Amino acid sequence: MDAFEAARDGDLAAVRAALDAGFDAAAVDEYGWSLLHRAAMGAEADPARAAAVLAALLDAGAPVEHPGGDGRTALYLAAEFSRSPEAVELLIARGADPDVTDGHGNHVTVNAWVPEVAALLAAAAGVEPSAPAEEPSVVERKLSRAQWRAARKRIGEVLDGLDAAGFVALADAGTTQSDGFDDCSEAARERGHHGPDGLVGFCYFTRQDSERARQTGHLLLAFWGAPDGSTRRTEHAGELVVRAFRGAGFAVDWNGAADSRPSVGLTG
Repeated sequence: MDAFEAARDGDLAAVRAALDAGFDAAAVDEYGWSLLHRAAMGAEADPARAAAVLAALLDAGAPVEHPGGDGRTALYLAAEFSRSPEAVELLIARGADPDVTDGHGNHVTVNAWVPEVAALLAAAAGVEPSAPAEEPSVVERKLSRAQWRAARKRIGEVLDGLDAAGFVALADAGTTQSDGFDDCSEAARERGHHGPDGLVGFCYFTRQDSERARQTGHLLLAFWGAPDGSTRRTEHAGELVVRAFRGAGFAVDWNGAADSRPSVGLTG
């Protein structure tokens, strides 16, 4: 196992062994991610183990504010990947700036996985917490395996229809919203959408979104309007996406704003 894998896996002993052997705590991998970034991603599996690795790396001189391959800092990734605050608290205590955005202008409080972490970051950054517009407005209910399988089939049919209508529509696109946007951009290039011609926009949901949907019965969608992501074009793309899902019989809760994600009910 190399140092980057060890950091991602929360293997503190292996990370310390690599550092003791002379591995540079500030090194980056082929994707532009540092050991600190990889450790922050590991917060998805075990926030406490990730925090311990982050502390060891910072003690060894890892730069806390180094931007990754797409501009996200380790704190940004910890917020996106973690369901509890340990890793985020550690990074803030060690000097990480909580008032940061990603390469698409999304503030860290918007992309934080859980409300507890978003509230922590908002307080540290001195900003207003993000409005809970994305939370389901009805009772959450975990889906059975059969219900989830049936819902995924129906969702796939809607995404296929959006693809045919000029969208790049992807399921399980990356782990975070930024990852999903990058996956859609790559898919657009592969399909020959090098410019605005023929491309209406993106519609996708991430692996995190899938996991939440299985647990809650509500799927949060992300969308973007071509060619420039302007508010007008993005809201138009959102209207088309919501119309497609409602046309397939899904109940969709959305306030019509470009910065609000539609919530698709899967239990009706």
